[in-house]
Amino acid sequence: MKKIYLVIACFLPLSCETALFPDPVGLEREIALQARLLTTDTLHTIHAAYSLHDSLVSAADLTIACYVNGECVAVTSDSEAETDRWKTEKAWRAYRFRADIHPGDSVRIEATGRDGTAMAHVKAPDAPPAPEVSVEKISMTDGGGYDMTLFRFRIRVDDLPGQRNWYRLVALGRQVVDEHYPEGHPHFLPYWTEEGGWYRIVDKAFAIRVDNTKDSFLNPDGRTADERNPDYLANQYNMFTDELFEDGSVTLTLDANAADYFKITDLSTNSLCTYRRAIAALFDLQSLSREDYLNSRMLEMRYFSLTGIPYVDGLLSEDIVPPDNVEGGIGFVTVRSVSRAACDFGERELQGGSFDWPLE
Repeated sequence: MKKIYLVIACFLPLSCETALFPDPVGLEREIALQARLLTTDTLHTIHAAYSLHDSLVSAADLTIACYVNGECVAVTSDSEAETDRWKTEKAWRAYRFRADIHPGDSVRIEATGRDGTAMAHVKAPDAPPAPEVSVEKISMTDGGGYDMTLFRFRIRVDDLPGQRNWYRLVALGRQVVDEHYPEGHPHFLPYWTEEGGWYRIVDKAFAIRVDNTKDSFLNPDGRTADERNPDYLANQYNMFTDELFEDGSVTLTLDANAADYFKITDLSTNSLCTYRRAIAALFDLQSLSREDYLNSRMLEMRYFSLTGIPYVDGLLSEDIVPPDNVEGGIGFVTVRSVSRAACDFGERELQGGSFDWPLE
């Protein structure tokens, strides 16, 4: 489209009677929905707004229902929604609801407001086999001369047979912390004795940044990228298809800073107590629909630079139109089926809240 506008602009001196850009057409106000639902979650989020011709405004009157296999399993309204602080456009509202969604389920999301109803129909894809994970510890010196430890994970992925598949691999860290009050402590409760006097205070999974530059399948050119300097070709979200290993398997290599797995969340500790801490690496293999895969990769291309010169990149690029599956509105709603593999780093008892865990 940008090339077309450039050609039209060349004829502007010859004609001043026809408007270059006509008035907007189509509905003046549409419900916009965005959602990525996971079969491993029970709490789901729908992002909603009203789309005007040139802006977004808050959707503060919606009621959103979720149907699984034709049965209404959850309803949420704006009284339970909140502004989505993670989105730069503050018009988006986050509607949350609880529902169990399994691979193969048919899911329908309906959003009803004063200006009508918008809905999306989607089917959860088949879940892939759980990947197999092994880990190797590597000691090295970083660019600043500091010693550091890497975990090199090798993840074997087996393809879902008999069909085309699209995947994403997500790395997570998980920490579980139990606290033990000694008998006679003001907070000690006798009924804890059946569990040995332990009380769970942390059970949390968090995203881990992994480096795929050593993997020739995910990142053939060994390109580096980070959140501040994204690079579409670096494939930093580890998305791939089975085109090169259809009905077979592939082994992926990902590096991660070992210290990231051993960091502890904010935690108030008691010097009289004993703590039991367990740590694991989790790898979620997500199965995507083709439309979901294309939508995600297209969104990444918003930051892709071919030449590094904005004006030239603008001339060489085309407008990106991602998939849209919302009837009566705009946006994209999808479900991903997830299989999880865990790599257990073990468990330790720590006295008085000392959470140092040397990487021997």
